[in-house]
Amino acid sequence: MTAQPPQLPLTPPLHGPTAASASLAQVHRTPHRRTKRDSKYIANPVKMFDHIVMHPIGWPDEALQWMGVPRRLPTTPPSTTTELPQGVMSAALRQTYQRIGDTLKRGQKVPREDLSNLVVEAFASIAETQDVFIYRRAKAYLTLGEMLVRMEPMHGFSGSGIAPVLAYLDEPFRSAQRAKLMCWRGSHVVPKQARQADERIDVMDLAMLLAYAQEHKRWGISPDADGNHITRIMYPNETGDVMTVLTVATPAETLQGIQDGHDTLKRIKYSRQTVEVLGSAEEGGWQCSPLLQLVWTLVDEASRLAAKAPTPRWPIGPWAWTTHF
Repeated sequence: MTAQPPQLPLTPPLHGPTAASASLAQVHRTPHRRTKRDSKYIANPVKMFDHIVMHPIGWPDEALQWMGVPRRLPTTPPSTTTELPQGVMSAALRQTYQRIGDTLKRGQKVPREDLSNLVVEAFASIAETQDVFIYRRAKAYLTLGEMLVRMEPMHGFSGSGIAPVLAYLDEPFRSAQRAKLMCWRGSHVVPKQARQADERIDVMDLAMLLAYAQEHKRWGISPDADGNHITRIMYPNETGDVMTVLTVATPAETLQGIQDGHDTLKRIKYSRQTVEVLGSAEEGGWQCSPLLQLVWTLVDEASRLAAKAPTPRWPIGPWAWTTHF
């Protein structure tokens, strides 16, 4: 039997404007308003990810569109805080901070090792001042459908090891992770480097932020008053005088929808901040550093999140990841 070719729909004839066509145009305007009203929901992208059998750091750029990431992230001004207390600066933190200040005064780029050490030492010193345990090797497991992968940033900071609040990385770290993935897949193609100066979010950052939000849910941390789990990722610019902070508010409804396989998910909200490393520190001293003030706020937030989590059945510390998973 000869197969029949598929029948294409007939093209409607072109007529002049009539009353019937006018009423038809009014009918077609209604779905547009409904789409605009329902824009806070997107189709569940997990079905698309099921067809991408690779680590999230190797996802294509289309993944940003599937997750509902805007083309340009809205930029929000950083929140200002009061001056830090005198006992915050440890000897190691003060030495790194002064070395970065001297480098910027000479008009040179700050080495990435100094910036990384500054963030790590700032968390350690401020956590000691606030009497909070901050674990700086916080990893997370990203679960999308049947895919389960471990996401590990350059430095991950969490309260008591169960409440991740910030992931720190930079462009060389992203490039090294992608090169490692290419080598594991047997490919010798040079991976595309992340564009840190761009306002768009990187795919690796997206996966890391979502994994941190799932980590909140996994440990039983309740969302905020708006029903969202707040996670952040931070990286320096090329000069090293400004840190970019990407903040993501993931609704608890979205995390549950990913777990249960819902057809639609509530949109995740993305925002971007630029935080100066020194700021007006030349006039007001290190107490006025926007970066150190941000770390002070994050340490306090990590302490509150860890206090809201149920008492874990597993020990908390560097061994917790092998015990819990």
